[in-house]
Order: sequence, then structure tokens, then C-alpha cells
Amino acid sequence: MKKPIFFVLTVLIVAVLSSCSKMDQNVPDSDTGFELADLKGMTVPDGFNWSTTADYTFNITGGSGETVKITSPDGTVVYHKGTYIEDNGSYTVKLRLPSFVDEVKINSSPVYLNGGGSLDFSLNTKSKVVNYALQFDGVDDYVNLGDIVELNNASTFTIEGWANQASNTDNERIFLKKFDNDNYIAVSPWGGEFYIAIKNGNNSNACWTDYSSTISSNTWFHWAVVYDGNGVTNADKLKLYINGNTTPVTLVFTGTIPSTTSASLSGENAYLSPSADFFGGYMDEVRIWSTARTAGEIAANYNKIITVPAGLEAYYRMDEGEGLTLGDITETYNGTISDGTWVLYENFFDSDDDGVNDLNDDYWEDPIRTYNNYYPAGDTGTLAFEDLWPGTGDYDFNDLVVGYQFKTVTNALNEVVEIECYFEIRAHGAELDNGFGFQLPDAEASIINNIEVSGYSNTQAVVNLDPVTKLELGQSKPVVIVLDQVADKMAKFENVEDWKPTIPYVPMTVTLTVTGGGPYLASDFSVETWNPFMFIDQVRGYEVHKLDYPPTDLVNPAYFGTLEDASDPGNNEYYRTATGLPWVLEFNTSFEYPFEKKYVHIAYLHFIEWAESGGTLFTDWYSNTAVDYRNPVYIYH
Repeated sequence: MKKPIFFVLTVLIVAVLSSCSKMDQNVPDSDTGFELADLKGMTVPDGFNWSTTADYTFNITGGSGETVKITSPDGTVVYHKGTYIEDNGSYTVKLRLPSFVDEVKINSSPVYLNGGGSLDFSLNTKSKVVNYALQFDGVDDYVNLGDIVELNNASTFTIEGWANQASNTDNERIFLKKFDNDNYIAVSPWGGEFYIAIKNGNNSNACWTDYSSTISSNTWFHWAVVYDGNGVTNADKLKLYINGNTTPVTLVFTGTIPSTTSASLSGENAYLSPSADFFGGYMDEVRIWSTARTAGEIAANYNKIITVPAGLEAYYRMDEGEGLTLGDITETYNGTISDGTWVLYENFFDSDDDGVNDLNDDYWEDPIRTYNNYYPAGDTGTLAFEDLWPGTGDYDFNDLVVGYQFKTVTNALNEVVEIECYFEIRAHGAELDNGFGFQLPDAEASIINNIEVSGYSNTQAVVNLDPVTKLELGQSKPVVIVLDQVADKMAKFENVEDWKPTIPYVPMTVTLTVTGGGPYLASDFSVETWNPFMFIDQVRGYEVHKLDYPPTDLVNPAYFGTLEDASDPGNNEYYRTATGLPWVLEFNTSFEYPFEKKYVHIAYLHFIEWAESGGTLFTDWYSNTAVDYRNPVYIYH
């Protein structure tokens, strides 16, 4: 029976592909003169998997309950956060990083990479994560920040930071820059109220709000004062945000907030805990901006360590731990400390009592959640599909372009609470009616019964989902169907033609919630080894995956070996042509795909060299924007 069925299936495949407008497979591109034969003629080394990433295993020793943080060299991208819990003498972290990443930092110590493999690192001999705050005694402790000139005669500024006041009814100041009683900027927890003054030649323009009933004594809180003299009303000109809340605090105003700060402030120094109104308590992470920060910008960064973006004029991390100099990360306004005391976070800064200090805790008020770990970190990844498998197609890799990022939420013991799977449909250059899903091939076996999926789109009668878990039925490993029809979210041939307007990306968030079993660690899910796939034209068994990634249990194996597919399941070779070409490309970063019917190698000038080198040359062929790397007229922006 096999041969007759195979013959009929082959005829059907040819019929479907022949009816598709993208079937012109060996016709020169009318604009360039290039042919798909250029790609088919490549000599790709045996074993090349078309990966743009490298896999690392970090074996970390010498910790003692502290947070382990693996970041980019500048600290802006966090690849991993977790609590060091000793397991047979080491703490193991597996990461998949872009191939062009050649250095990371582990708790601020540089580690140089070598294209993948296993690396050993000891916390005993390297720097650990240290998080200090500066303590003020309320009697005579202060910091002189110098003349921060961006606050003089200024129409905009933002001053923000963390504070912990010993008594929330004392009359004290956090920040002051003053010429006289009619010309100054002040931020003050004052007699149970939060008092802000921006005075420019008079003594009547100030505002305040209730403080003692909002912020408790001996409790850390974040404050952000935003001034925009271009506003129309007082409430437009001055806003106060507490703890990253995007709704400003309701302020009571006296007089009119001026359109600029006083020019008389020039030459006057700014202070934390100024003389006569000394502050009693702790401060940390004080930032001074020359811009009026938005509520969203504050909320996104108030509990994170940042670098130095435009507009950040002074930034006091307060992590020196010793000495009388308060370092400014911008290297502009170092402060001078008078009698302040350095205090380690671990001694007091754990608001939710989960054992992790608040600066390292992404959910510092939630004892159930502690860390966010992203894959990929720092950017969304990209999947780019060709859907005419087992035919080659037009190799523009825009039939479906999907952005993705997994956020694994864990508790202080590194146990998974939930995984948010963010997707965005960026382009839909297909005539066929396709669906999209993914398998977790390396997941611990019991996970298939102990998670619940939400946020998916299932509108067609194509897939069958478990009524409880919402995973796909008939699978031995967890399979999530993200959406069963791409056209439900984005119409066909959107964001691929140069003559059509760009439409917004379509976001989706699919959440995997742990409902029982376990406890599970991130390695039990292993999202970095996920197996994404497209199923073609509403035929569930008609799947296309990345090169050499096996199909799910529901695939129809009769497609293998037809047309230009050279899969050999017996040797674990899948979704490859005879010369080793794939139908799916994956990137750990964003990827600007070619226009409709523009071959990938005419858009990206080093694509062939990268492939023929087995991925060792031009590892940044897709990310480098130099003129000798890409032909922008063939790339969709």
C-alpha cells in the first residue's frame, strides 16, 4: 500500500505547489539577474546546522546563597539570574547565545567565550554581586554633589531614587539645590507629607501630598519627581511617581509652578540630605536627568540597574562600599560624602522576605516570584519560514516571520512559576493557509501533565487540545499550538511588498503555568532548545521545522523524500535538501527579512560565505549594517 499512497501524496503536493503564486523556483529574479541556482550550488559542510547561536555550560563554584548574574560586558543585557544553591559542589547554567557574543560578565567579572562549550568559574576568586546603600544619621550626614548645571534655568528635569526614612513624620530633605529662600529645588519628606518646591523668584510655588499614610517608616520606596515647564497646568508641569506606578500621585499646589528653574542656581551645589534638614535613613540609586521622563520610562527602569542613556546627567549607584567619594556613573558629578555610612543590602533590603535582596529581586514585593530570565536576552529572536516544503520555494524567508522571547519566572529557589512566551507576527508572505506551534523536546516528562497553556489562538477544526492542559493531544512531548491560522492575526502578503504600507506587528503572549508536580527548574523546560514549526495549508500532518529538528508525533512521514526534500529519518536528518539547505532560519536577535521574491543571498551579501564556512565566517552577516554586508533595497524595513 505504501507506494500507491506515496504516489498520490506526491501528486497532491505538486498540485498544491503549482497552484501557489510563489512557485517560480528557478526563474531569475527580474530585478537582479540572480537565480536560486546560486543557492542550490552552495557547498555546505557536513554537519552544518545553520545555527546563528552557540551553546555554553557555565559551571560555577564558590557561592553561598548569593545571586548569580550573567550579563553582557556593559551590564545592560542579563542572560541569567538565579540563587546559588549548591548541587554536588557547583551551580550549572546552560545558555544559548548569539554566535558573535565573545564576552560575558559573571557577577561583574569578565569571562571570554570561545564559540561554545563548557566553562568553569569560581566565585571565591572573582568579584561577587555587591549592593550597598548609603545610610544617613539625620544629625550631620550629607553628600555634596557639586553644581549640577543641567538643573539651572532648566525647563525640564527628572530626579529619582530609592529612600528609606527612619521616621515618616520627621521634617527632612532628600535633595536640595538652593540659592536663597525664593530660588531653589527641594524634594522633602516633611512632617508626614511629601513636599516638592520649584521656586524661581518667589516663595509660593510648591506642592505636597500626604506621605505618612502612603509610605511607612523604615520601608524602602522609589520616588520620581518629573518637571516639565512647558506644561499648561501645574499638574502638567510637576508630577510625582511612587514605586513605579504609572499614575502620578495627586498633588496639592500652592502658587504657579514656573516655566523654568531659577537661573540664580548657577554656581550653587546640590545636596543629598542638606545641612539643617538632614535626612535620617537610607538612600540608593539616585538619578538626575535633564529630560522629563515619562511614566512608562520610569516604570520600566525604576528597579533596574541601567547604563547611561541620553539625558542622564548624574547617576549614583552607591555601591562603592567604602570611602568618602560617591561615584557618578556618568563621570561628571562625583559627590563628596560627609559622615555617611555604607551598608550592605543583604542586611536589610528584602521587602518580601524571600531571601533575595530587592535590587536583585525582579518581584521585590512578591514572595512567590523572584527572577525573570529571558531567552533570548536583550532582544526578541526571529523565526523566518519558507512554506513550500518539500519544494524549495523562493528563498525570501518571509512566508511567516515571527518574533519571539520566553520569560521564565522563578522563585528564590530557582523553581519555575510560569513561562510567558511572547510572539509577534511581523510578516505574512504566504499564499497558503498556515499555522504555527512549538515543541519542548527536552522537557522533563511529567511537565506534559502539570502545566496549563493560555493565550493561544485556536479557531479552526485542525488541532485537538487537551481540555485541561491545552497542550496538543496525541503528543509524547509538550506541544503548544500558538495559532492554528496565521491569517486570523495578519492578512496574507502583509509587510512583504515594497508598494504596500507597513502594518503593525501582531503580538501574542502564550503563558505556561505550573499547576502541579515538580518543583521544576528552568532546565526541566529547556526553552532554549525549543522546536518551532509551521504546519502548512491547514493540513496538521504537513509540518516544516528547522534543519535536522525532528517532527512531532503527528507528522505525516510520507512527505519526506519528495520533491527537493532529502530527509533521512533513519539517520535523524530532516528538512534539508540534498545540498543541505534549510526551510527555516532562526536568530537570537531581530532580523530584517528580504522583500517578497528577493532571495536571501542578494539581500545579505555574505550569506553564502557564512554557510559555506560552516558558520565560522561572517557570523554577523545578518546584524552588520555596513554597506559591504547588505543590499538594503532588497530588505524590508
